[in-house]
Amino acid sequence: MLVSTSSTVQRTSQGLVQGDALYNMVKYTSISFLKLLFMSTLLLSIAPSTEPCNPIDYKVLHEIQEAMGSTPGLVSAFNLATDCCSGWAITCDSNGRVTFFLASKGNTSTQIPSSISQLEYLQAFQFIYSPIYGSLPSTLTKLKYLTAIRVAGTNLNFTIPSFLGNMTDLQSIDLSSNSLHGPIPSSLGKLVGLTRLDLSNNHLSGQIPQSLGSCKALGSLDFSNNQLTGDVPKSLGQLNMDYVALGSNNLTGDASHLFQSNTGTLYLYGNRFAFNFSNVNVGSNLAYFDMSNNLVYGGFPPSIINTLFESFSVSNNRLCGPIPEGGSLQQFQADAFANNLCLCGRPLPPCSGS
Repeated sequence: MLVSTSSTVQRTSQGLVQGDALYNMVKYTSISFLKLLFMSTLLLSIAPSTEPCNPIDYKVLHEIQEAMGSTPGLVSAFNLATDCCSGWAITCDSNGRVTFFLASKGNTSTQIPSSISQLEYLQAFQFIYSPIYGSLPSTLTKLKYLTAIRVAGTNLNFTIPSFLGNMTDLQSIDLSSNSLHGPIPSSLGKLVGLTRLDLSNNHLSGQIPQSLGSCKALGSLDFSNNQLTGDVPKSLGQLNMDYVALGSNNLTGDASHLFQSNTGTLYLYGNRFAFNFSNVNVGSNLAYFDMSNNLVYGGFPPSIINTLFESFSVSNNRLCGPIPEGGSLQQFQADAFANNLCLCGRPLPPCSGS
């Protein structure tokens, strides 16, 4: 269980679309006022197209709209009755070519139309909270400018296609909260420019590919709430990731290499990790940390007193020894440390002899 100093701090996902790549996904457990202000300013700063929607793109968007059924929100967003570039859910370039679109809340169960590949200048797209099913069309490989894909909260139930690894300009992939199954393809390791990979809340199985260590730009990785097994590849410890979420899987072995100096969020809860916590170097940037419900042993490392946690839990492990004072650990309740082998000291009962 994650324990926070504020009841408002929860695990949440925030999607930010538009911008230089038209789609940048930022995932945090809490978002400050300044970050929210930045998002709002960025969205308002997108200049509208000075040209009407290109006829080819207009035709494709109309096919997508028809495939997804009659949806008032979708119709008004695309605004196909006048000019599709004027809709809030579509961005066009200065020549009227569609570079981004959002489709959501359709009321017809359908597949993602393969005609999407005819939006040849498309840089990013989202299908969210829609009853679409099937798989990603292989024709996506024709989109040479595509940098971001988000298909989340749908009925998609495919195995992740290996052809995604051939789309080497991809920077962000979000396939969270679907019904995906099977392994994570090793071909994703070819995406050297990938900065964000979110496959959380699916039914994925097998091991995390060693090849992901080649994604040197990767800063955010979320595989939580799946059925992944085996050890976490050592190659992931060579990446400079700010956000790492592997909670609620069946992962085993040593995860100490995931404690990097730049990491701000690390969720390891609900696995079978087993390593000596005493030997871990906890970085001072780590603010959100949940290692509960594992088999981690040893005591607290000295470096932990230099970290100012916003949320913290190491409950239900095999830790032993005194809880260090002088850092931020005493601000958390006893349940953040509960059900370990022999932890003691505030906020738990005093250590014997003290």
